[in-house]
Amino acid sequence: MAAKIEWTAMDYAAKDALAKIIDDSALAYRVIAERMGGVVSHVRVGYIHNGEKSPVRLSEFLAICDVCNADPVQTLRDIIAEARRIEAERAADEMADRIVANPDDFDVAASIDPHKRDEANTPRE
Repeated sequence: MAAKIEWTAMDYAAKDALAKIIDDSALAYRVIAERMGGVVSHVRVGYIHNGEKSPVRLSEFLAICDVCNADPVQTLRDIIAEARRIEAERAADEMADRIVANPDDFDVAASIDPHKRDEANTPRE
């Protein structure tokens, strides 16, 4: 049995970008596959569009960009930017989950200082 492939943020971003490219082309999966000369089957084009099975390979990415008249360089830049955004969002979510799970580990000194009221009322120089 084949090992399950773990998708990365880059894979999800590529899936979304290619789905948009395919949708914008208004071409059927079968037409896209035929225009690629059988390099990728229409079934695989559908899997790529829907994010099923394995992530898109570079050769598939380039072939789909070519057939759908998308600039592969700009598309790749967009994918990288989106993957970075996804990773940053995940990191923020993970930190929020850690704080919620262990709030005592993240106390702010001012909130537990027994003299905080006195210090708040102390005039500044």
